[in-house]
Amino acid sequence: MRIVRLILSAALAASALVGIEILSTDYWLWSASPTHAYGLIVFVALDAALILGMWRAVRAAIFGALLTATVQLVSMLGDIFAGQPAGTPAAAFRSYLLADASYLGLLVTQGLIMAIAVGTWALPHLHGHWLAWGRTVKQ
Repeated sequence: MRIVRLILSAALAASALVGIEILSTDYWLWSASPTHAYGLIVFVALDAALILGMWRAVRAAIFGALLTATVQLVSMLGDIFAGQPAGTPAAAFRSYLLADASYLGLLVTQGLIMAIAVGTWALPHLHGHWLAWGRTVKQ
């Protein structure tokens, strides 16, 4: 479980650092849509709290990481498809987001956090079963 804590803490730290980088360099985010910036601040704070929680209450922190990453991923995908600020054409906003390496990095990081959290919970339950599904039984 120590390795899981280290890996998930590193992924959460990467998410928080990329979020901080976006908040500190993306001036258009602050001018066109400050509510999105405030939401990102909340996600960065949650990532930091989950890193601390990972070393206190592992199972709760793993669930929190899964929940937070899922909500953030869905929110970010929603921004791509329908989250443009008022007065901004949807295609232009979509192009802006998809051309931003930090945004894409944060998006991928959320998927990675989700995969680690789900894998952490699923692996003990599948131990000994998932490799045996393809074996044929000799009679």
